[in-house]
Amino acid sequence: MPHRSDLPPLTSLHAFHHAAKTLSFKQAAEALNLTPSAVSHRIKALEHALGTPLFRRQTRALALTEAGCTYKITVDRVFADLAAATVALKAKPEVTVLRLSVLPLFASAVLIPRLPKFRKKYPHIDVSISTESSVADFRTDDIDMGIRNMRVAPTGPGSVKLLDTKPVLLCSQEIADDIKSIADLKRHTLIHCTPRPNGWQDWLSLQGCADLRPANDLWVDTIPGGLEAALLGQGVALSMSPLAERTLAGSQLVEPIPTDGRGGTAYHLAYRPEDAALEKVRVFKDWILDEMKEFEANKEKRSLLSAAE
Repeated sequence: MPHRSDLPPLTSLHAFHHAAKTLSFKQAAEALNLTPSAVSHRIKALEHALGTPLFRRQTRALALTEAGCTYKITVDRVFADLAAATVALKAKPEVTVLRLSVLPLFASAVLIPRLPKFRKKYPHIDVSISTESSVADFRTDDIDMGIRNMRVAPTGPGSVKLLDTKPVLLCSQEIADDIKSIADLKRHTLIHCTPRPNGWQDWLSLQGCADLRPANDLWVDTIPGGLEAALLGQGVALSMSPLAERTLAGSQLVEPIPTDGRGGTAYHLAYRPEDAALEKVRVFKDWILDEMKEFEANKEKRSLLSAAE
């Protein structure tokens, strides 16, 4: 391999490449945004470095010497390879990672089923999803965006609402047949989610039934886990509509009694305001908002179909 000092300057090679192609210092100068004298100076410097003339300079004519013809083949190939490599890099952006913190129910019902669409549209963005129920801290945790469920909407830049939810009771058909009112819950097991320890008590209080005591309590660590337990006939789950019904377990459960919507919450997408211009943050925000519009439209269609039935 030649030492770096053995190689001529790239600027001189570039000048030779264009001059050899056009056989004109003037045209080469126009292509390089230089003066003809500057091109001529670079060619002379290259010839001096190589120790041999590359052009025969004639009156109003320019021709390659034998050495120039031979050198042109290699120089043209080098610049062609360089141009092809540059185009390839521009066509394939550097892979980047989008780190998301998403609550388990939203991940199961909305994000993961739709994720292939995002990956197809943005193949250069790898997605890493954490489904821990604890709230991530943008100051200390290695995440780019979070999707959280809140009773009170956040204020200021760096957040946008995705979906409103309302409480829903879900259980197996067998258990549902024995529940005609909220009071009937006292004969059954209530399935609690540990990240929301007061979920059932808060909802019962809103219904004026704060003193209701169930036959048993079952605790699980996620809402999807509670829906799985309900599917196995282990009790009644207090979940969130319209997400719970979109999970595999929730779609097989029934509502024993309707709820009045009190105690509703909303999912929000959050991110650092200073990251708003980052491509991975910007495109995911736009994409998930479009997906939520489709989600809401499909929800309305199902409601109309149910009413028609």
